[in-house]
Amino acid sequence: MPFSFPLALLGLLSAIPLIILYMIRPKPKDQPFPSTAFIKEGDAKPTASLNRLINDPLFWIQLLVIVLLVLAAAGPFTVARGTQEGHLVVVIDLSASMEASFDEAKEIFLQYTAGQDRISIVLAETIPIVALREGNGQQARSTLESLSPRAVSTDLSAAMMMAKSLLGADGGSILVISDFLSWTGDDPQVTKGLIVSEGTDVVFVDSGGEGENVGIIGGWIVSYGEVLNYTCLVRNYGGTRTVPIRIEGPAGTSTTIRTIDAGGDSYITFDAFPGVTTVTLEIDDAISFDDRANVYAPEIDDRRVLYLGEEGPVSSALRSIPAIAVRGSGDYGGFDLVVTEGGGSDGRLNRYVYDGGNVVYVGSNGSESPDYLPVRIVGVVNESAPLWTRDPVFAEDVHLGEVGVYSYLQAAPRQGSVTIAEANGVPVISYWRLGSGTVVYLGLSSEMSDFYQRPEYPIFWYEMTNWLTNVPDVSDSNRRTGDIIRLGETTTVEAPDGRITTDLLLLNMVGVYRFQGRAVVANMYDPVESNLMAMRTLNLGTFTQKESSEMLIERDLSTWLLLAAFCLIVLELLILRRRREV
Repeated sequence: MPFSFPLALLGLLSAIPLIILYMIRPKPKDQPFPSTAFIKEGDAKPTASLNRLINDPLFWIQLLVIVLLVLAAAGPFTVARGTQEGHLVVVIDLSASMEASFDEAKEIFLQYTAGQDRISIVLAETIPIVALREGNGQQARSTLESLSPRAVSTDLSAAMMMAKSLLGADGGSILVISDFLSWTGDDPQVTKGLIVSEGTDVVFVDSGGEGENVGIIGGWIVSYGEVLNYTCLVRNYGGTRTVPIRIEGPAGTSTTIRTIDAGGDSYITFDAFPGVTTVTLEIDDAISFDDRANVYAPEIDDRRVLYLGEEGPVSSALRSIPAIAVRGSGDYGGFDLVVTEGGGSDGRLNRYVYDGGNVVYVGSNGSESPDYLPVRIVGVVNESAPLWTRDPVFAEDVHLGEVGVYSYLQAAPRQGSVTIAEANGVPVISYWRLGSGTVVYLGLSSEMSDFYQRPEYPIFWYEMTNWLTNVPDVSDSNRRTGDIIRLGETTTVEAPDGRITTDLLLLNMVGVYRFQGRAVVANMYDPVESNLMAMRTLNLGTFTQKESSEMLIERDLSTWLLLAAFCLIVLELLILRRRREV
């Protein structure tokens, strides 16, 4: 008899303590005998201990229980040629629109999996997930009960390809349950054709998913320091409706009522203060994920900036930034950021940067080239040049290519520096990490370009100071469902649907995620997923036949051994009760 875990047979050694116990265990009882018994001669007889082993049925029962349990743990099985039902892989759509027809999807699942011996389940979400691999009917039903739609769109084609890989060389069939209203990635119909051409039966079953829905399908944020101005778009996919709307956050709670025509839109605008503000459509419709949106305004501590230079565009831009106090003198160590214009070769700045300080060096004609700069300044080029953005870093919202450059400093990048923008291959904006601090080189002074005259100039300084002083990025804190965040290490996350531990966070529910001392909100802004009135054009089809194949089948015997051990334990208890020992 072959075993799956033969090392478990070492457990048979546990019978030795049982034998020793029965040999040394005293069992006194009154027994009359004649005094001549001490001098009686005769044949040798077994010892009392050996007699106890032979005559006590409890010993044999307990010994058999140990043997049966050890054999069951070793996983005995038999191998025989027989017929096994085909392998069915079910791809079930868990996109947001499936909320309107998930009960129907469950009924379809149970109908098609009834009588199947081998069932695998693939969840179609942003990325496909294997929920069950070659389970039985009971395991499949148990898995189904734990499933629910998520606030994401789905990649049906990727899930179908994963289902094909689960079938392996033995083959089988693929069942796709979806409302087929929308998807990301490749066209499922094309993917189906490819899989069918390889000999695998694929059937699409439409779960329905019709209904009227009103949802928040878009949101836009404009930052004014700690306060965010938020605008969201509400669209009505159905008949004319009156929609109560509640806005709740740090500023308090307010309500409004909007009447939205069939297929119409309505915009909601308000200021969001530090913390989480929630917009809720208080209606009962087909999809609940798009009835709520959250806005997170990070709390920004006051920052101290030391400005070394003359009053001008730089100092004005700094003073326009909220939650920043600008000073003209003081000890470097008492400031979050030091901005120096045209000078700054003081050796104390080197130590300040190495100890974790941040410096912005604004270069101009005649600027020095201190050692802490990410570039080495060697002169001035007195000619105009186009500005080209190489790596925007903190300047993604600034159109640097439109800045007019009259002249620029001839500078060579140092090893380890990052060039943000350059003119004729010469770094004009760059940075590097030095020690524990960061230094930004800005070669766009007011005498060398028209940058200070452009509306993006204060925005550039706002973004740069926030980046240098580790202020959370508003766009990074306000995400869309379906985004994936790499945490860098295994982290416990407080998610909207409970606590999870992961190093790769998929935002698949609407709400607030808290991890690593920060907060991120996720919203489902998806006009396609919210629309349940779209037309379906897919060819659904049916399975041709129920497949079975002749193959070598392993039949596990552990269950029968455990059942026999259980019966022996019951017998042991009955004997003990009859002896009145329990």
